[in-house]
Amino acid sequence: MQTRQISVIVKDQPGILTKVSSLFSQSGLNIDTLTVGKYKEQHTSRMKISLTTEDNNLEKVLKQLENLIDVIHVNVIDQNPALNIIGNRLNSIFSNRTVAFWLVAYSLFITLLGTNIPSPLLAVYRIEWHLSPGMVTLLFAIYAIVVIPTIIISGQLSDQLGRRKLLIPGVMFSIIGSLFFVLSNNITMLLISRVFQGLSVGMLNGVAVAALTELDKKQNRIKAAFIGAMAVTVGNALGPILSGFLGEYAPLPTKLSYLIHILLAVPGFIGLLYMSEKVRPRKTIQLHKPFVPNAIRGRFYLSGMTSFVAWSIMSLMLSVIPSYTNQLVGSSNLVISGAIVALVLIISTVSQLTLKKLPVQSLVLTGYLLLILGLVALVLTLLTQSLVLLFLTTVLIGFGHGPTFAGSLALTNNISPDQQRGDIIASFYVLTYLGVSLPVLGLGFIAHWIGLNQAIEWYTILMTGMILLSMYYWFMDRKAEKQVRELTVE
Repeated sequence: MQTRQISVIVKDQPGILTKVSSLFSQSGLNIDTLTVGKYKEQHTSRMKISLTTEDNNLEKVLKQLENLIDVIHVNVIDQNPALNIIGNRLNSIFSNRTVAFWLVAYSLFITLLGTNIPSPLLAVYRIEWHLSPGMVTLLFAIYAIVVIPTIIISGQLSDQLGRRKLLIPGVMFSIIGSLFFVLSNNITMLLISRVFQGLSVGMLNGVAVAALTELDKKQNRIKAAFIGAMAVTVGNALGPILSGFLGEYAPLPTKLSYLIHILLAVPGFIGLLYMSEKVRPRKTIQLHKPFVPNAIRGRFYLSGMTSFVAWSIMSLMLSVIPSYTNQLVGSSNLVISGAIVALVLIISTVSQLTLKKLPVQSLVLTGYLLLILGLVALVLTLLTQSLVLLFLTTVLIGFGHGPTFAGSLALTNNISPDQQRGDIIASFYVLTYLGVSLPVLGLGFIAHWIGLNQAIEWYTILMTGMILLSMYYWFMDRKAEKQVRELTVE
């Protein structure tokens, strides 16, 4: 038996004091002292409870407390005064909704930063361990393969268990992934590292925007989506810039950027441990396969094919091109590799913001034309080995990818019934991540037989053919929508 002190933050609701105290009496526990005071957030109070009991008896009551609808946070105060002060301070900070909102955004940012650190370093791994193009593309794409089931499952689990219970392991897996990269001395460890990164990206992508929406005081969906998109974009861009610069000019070229990522991720992980979230977990977990209604399948597959193509081309710019800049344009500088990755992602985001007011069909068709021009510039880069043409390729593909992906996602969102939106968006992302992984994997292994340059040329032909086919259906979709509007007006 030992004396324990418990801190309970509750909403100011009639009868909450009786509900809390009755839980202890029903379990045969006597409360020695109970004090109640105002908490710093409006309409909340903090209860401080002292009692003598065994830990196994207390654990059951704590779980019951957490399940009370008006209980915001429960914490057992450690008997060590120093730890007690630190724990209370952390609880005080991260129980604030605004702080928790930005903590989730930071966790999403730092996870995506870590995931994109390897892109410029693929060239180093390729040379050090004599990796074939197929292994290079596998090392890039395996995370996307892991993301597909993870993003589906984590979204459903977070609805049933709470966002925090998925965010915490998501950031933890990001840290583990970087730690494995630091310790890697063979391709197997590198692949394991990417698997952990895939798990982390799937969990954060599947949960973060929903958590941001719930933590925002006005539950503003547009604000939450915008902050989530910016966190992803900035993380995507800064990761390769960091690793490209440190890989070229700093000591420990293949380790330092991961160590910095770990240092930056640990505060986010600790913050999530102390973040408050009010969720009533379900007793049984139910998972289901994503489902797309028959009535919208045609337009859904059109948008899915578009995202597939857009990300197939983007993954070429994020994996093969940075890994083989020496062969393509005669430069092995990792800063150039990192700049290519960062530039194409930044331009993609800028183009989404600048062209977002266009109708969906016009948005996609504009993006497709720019992607075709980018593929032409890429073929010319292979023929001339011109660094200027490589950057022109990067700019054109970035400007093409942004509206193409944004338009396809917008169409999916527009046609999705509210009650099935989650399943349909999850299915859309399955097709998206298949585009990230499968085509570039095929390119990498075909390059082993016919050479990298010729493999890229055939890849551009395949992508151009898919674009032209998709453009035809987008024209038909625009025509059909126009006819519907005319009939509605009549």
